[in-house]
Amino acid sequence: MFTSYQSTEELTQNLIDAGCSKEMIACLLSCLLDGKKEEGLCWLQERRAELLNEIHKEQSEIEYLDELLDSLKEKNK
Repeated sequence: MFTSYQSTEELTQNLIDAGCSKEMIACLLSCLLDGKKEEGLCWLQERRAELLNEIHKEQSEIEYLDELLDSLKEKNK
């Protein structure tokens, strides 16, 4: 049914593992079943962008913490 997926259940589990919400999974499956592959791909690309933005935000927070730690260590010398 789905390219490289043997069943809807396997695709659903993969989407759960990727952090997709139940609503997103339902929309994506509906798109694929209705032959709207491009729309489904857009849903996945949006999810990927969300995750990437979260990573960048957390990376920035880590960098600020590193700067703070370095600054505090320098003051203690």
